[in-house]
Amino acid sequence: MTTIETGRQAGPAQNATWRPSILALGARRAVTEIKAFNRDGLSLILILFFPIVMMALFGTVFGSDPSVGPPGSQVTMAQYYFPGMVALGTILSGFQNLSGYVAADRFNGGIKRLAGTPLPMLSYFIGKMGVTLYLIVGQTTILMVGSSLFLGVDLPTSWSDWLTITWLLLGATAAWAVAGTAFACLAKSTESATTLAVLPVLILSFISGVYFQFTGLPEWLQSVANVTPLRWTASGMRSVFLPEQFEMAEPGQTWALGMSAMVIAIWLVAGLILTRVTFKWPPQK
Repeated sequence: MTTIETGRQAGPAQNATWRPSILALGARRAVTEIKAFNRDGLSLILILFFPIVMMALFGTVFGSDPSVGPPGSQVTMAQYYFPGMVALGTILSGFQNLSGYVAADRFNGGIKRLAGTPLPMLSYFIGKMGVTLYLIVGQTTILMVGSSLFLGVDLPTSWSDWLTITWLLLGATAAWAVAGTAFACLAKSTESATTLAVLPVLILSFISGVYFQFTGLPEWLQSVANVTPLRWTASGMRSVFLPEQFEMAEPGQTWALGMSAMVIAIWLVAGLILTRVTFKWPPQK
């Protein structure tokens, strides 16, 4: 009798003190975010297939003959543009899309409602990072498979090249994601966040070596691009997808992967600090 009574008292007490970990709650939040995003079919198709559509246009307009690069190492225009399109996906998924999602949560009451639940702020961010990771991995996979099958783009064959792709992709996306979150916290409305986020993406895509040869740009534009992750992500991707002879066309005639890592890391740390300062999570009751 004593044992049964003790058990009845211990059960509710244990349930009252047990809570899922922040990571577990963040993982569940990520699944919820991904399911919600998948229900918006049109947005899903536009975001995931935008880079491969751009690649198809380049392949159609410029043809499939090797015409770019030094004699003996020429590649097709599709192969030349491919690294830039992979790099472009990091700012599209990490900055443009995420800033719109966070701004929408701010102004439609989503954050206030979530703050009224046991969900910690950190789990909310893990959920947002989860859906961003889902987008960049899906977008890049579709781009690589489609470009290889239909445009003849050569993919790397060494594990070191794939390792470079992985850290560039994840690092740059994370850096843009925290920058996008801080940007969304400064916006005055959902509409302004969505509209204003397009401007830096558009400008940086034209001055960071995504569409044009970087060293062919005016020096002052190169200087502006040099302080952003997109320029260094694009050059890092070129080191993987283009022949080594193309390195001579880079500034300083080097891929400068160490500088790519440093710029991305600085943006990641600065973005985390800005997000911590600007993001407001209502007090939980």
